[in-house]
Amino acid sequence: MSIELVIWDYNGTLTDDLPRMTHAVNLFLEEFSIPPATNEEVACYDGDIWKFYLERNIHLPKAEIGARLFEIYSKLSDPLRLMSGAIETLERIDKPQVLVTKHPTHLTEREVDELEIRKYFLQIYSGIRDKTPLFQQLCQERNIPTSNGVIIGDRTDDIKEGKLAGNKVIAIPGYHPKHILEKHSPNYIVGSLWEVYECISKIR
Repeated sequence: MSIELVIWDYNGTLTDDLPRMTHAVNLFLEEFSIPPATNEEVACYDGDIWKFYLERNIHLPKAEIGARLFEIYSKLSDPLRLMSGAIETLERIDKPQVLVTKHPTHLTEREVDELEIRKYFLQIYSGIRDKTPLFQQLCQERNIPTSNGVIIGDRTDDIKEGKLAGNKVIAIPGYHPKHILEKHSPNYIVGSLWEVYECISKIR
């Protein structure tokens, strides 16, 4: 058995956007006269972003919070950068690559062009709230076992959804640090994008 499909997460995996997201969150909190949060708090190590807002006594509907937050995010002039090794890794992988993200579609479409990474993906799916069914669908479309698809992501949700779909999972510290990722038992953990290609090559 070898990997026949590589499925990438976006935020925190390919893009170093946590500082930009923290800036957006803090501008949102400022509207409620709430003290700013740190990068670590915004990353939500427990995986529950809504708990983050409830703890700050913001009791708005999730959709309303998300819409306002990304409205602020979309207007920021903060530079959006790729993680170190992103382009080199995307170019080295000789398997079909797909991008699947929960990031809003209008932002994803704009950013992949700004970052000049669209050409590396056969398909791009954005605004996906539950990735598990899509992970399974992508393997079914190619008539391959789900175990021949690998998910690369930086959050506990990527691990949970990938494992539930039956895929292999490579976790990489990003929004969530290594010690948090380890608790959810991904198949592999790498330290950076520079290690991803070799990891994929060794999967049997």
